[in-house]
Amino acid sequence: MRKIITISFALIGILFFVQKSNAQNLEESLSKLTSTVSTKYLSPVVNAFGSNLNSGWVNNVPSATKLGFNFNIKLIGMASFFGDEDKSFSASGKFFFDENQIQSILQNSNITPQSIGQTSYNDLVNQIKKDEFTVTFSGPTVVGDKNDKLKVSFPGKSYTVASGTFNVNPYNVFIDQVKGYINKFFPTGAIQLTVGTVAGTNVAMRYFPSIEIEDFGKFSFWGFGAIHNPGVWLKNPLPLEIGLGYFFQKMTVGDIFESSANQFGIYLGKRIGGIIAVEPYAGLTFESAKTKVNYDYQSNETINGVKVKPVNLGFDIKSQNSASFVVGLSIKLAVININADYKMANINTASAGISLGF
Repeated sequence: MRKIITISFALIGILFFVQKSNAQNLEESLSKLTSTVSTKYLSPVVNAFGSNLNSGWVNNVPSATKLGFNFNIKLIGMASFFGDEDKSFSASGKFFFDENQIQSILQNSNITPQSIGQTSYNDLVNQIKKDEFTVTFSGPTVVGDKNDKLKVSFPGKSYTVASGTFNVNPYNVFIDQVKGYINKFFPTGAIQLTVGTVAGTNVAMRYFPSIEIEDFGKFSFWGFGAIHNPGVWLKNPLPLEIGLGYFFQKMTVGDIFESSANQFGIYLGKRIGGIIAVEPYAGLTFESAKTKVNYDYQSNETINGVKVKPVNLGFDIKSQNSASFVVGLSIKLAVININADYKMANINTASAGISLGF
């Protein structure tokens, strides 16, 4: 219940993100990561993208009416919540160390220009710089602590230069640009229009205008869907309203993310009252979501002393949610409707809305 109250202010909460973009900081972070590592780094927020998109569509089930009038415009907020397990990650991958990092690694092993001579030291730095290491990456995900940094573990290796053979000990270096950006939850908002009822069916459309989100870039999305009450074809009314729904959405976040989401659902609802009424509702949904990630990766690799050019990386990350269970309550006060619900799945998501309708 506490989370549902919190989500009632999700559209207000999103204003904390709607600020002047801070030089695309997330893109800067990703530029340090290969696709294997960035998949682990981004997965929690990509899961939140998909779960948010597949939430809040239904706050009442259409009546079993062949022809009626239903017009509803709603301001809705959704938010997915993160657990402690979402805030950090560990992955293996390939990595070239840059000169500053190599100097720290050598200093840890008490290897300096004074101890082995400047020529041998320069030769050692260049040998390490040319090596591509298999390393362990560990640190905050995109939803982790902004004060934590990505740790890259140098595995250690022996090198031979003019002044002898030297054991370079294992050592951890940190990449300051790779940090957390979000903390407890990820909010989104939308304007939703629902019209009907024709043959027991309501059609819904969603839209959110392009806005600037700090560290992420421009955010926008749109979607559509429909929910049908098969009870309209039965001779005798059912004790509960039943709805079968399908919904689709597409979202873009900066130049980095493009998400699409699909949801099928079976919903039950029961309105109690008239002009002033309450309607508890529940749903079993099956959903999928996929996010295309695109950014430029800048390796530390050098060729003939010149850093290689950035490489554009593009790949897909699928969201975790598949089956979920939703419970909610809608309160009707004449032409004003207030609702809140909570979706239980791999990624738990709450939504709340206020609407005007007839």
